[in-house]
Amino acid sequence: MTAEQKGHWCIFYCKSGEPKIWHTMKLWRADGVLVSAKTFDEVYKFNKFKDAFDFAKNLITEEPRPRYDVQVKRVCRRGSTGFYLSHN
Repeated sequence: MTAEQKGHWCIFYCKSGEPKIWHTMKLWRADGVLVSAKTFDEVYKFNKFKDAFDFAKNLITEEPRPRYDVQVKRVCRRGSTGFYLSHN
């Protein structure tokens, strides 16, 4: 997995059993756990929508059952450290 700071797409996820608690991905640990970002600089940004979509597709097709519900969103900077997500 590679990304650059100028990328615009990110992974928005929640655990399968907690559909109301959504997070933005910071990193994917070796054990398959996603870690959430708190600031814009921490967000894992994909340069291309297709790359983010392919990563998300792998997460939702895990066997025997996916751990996460996943969406691909556009990430935008807000202020010096904040961010917001858009689906455009």
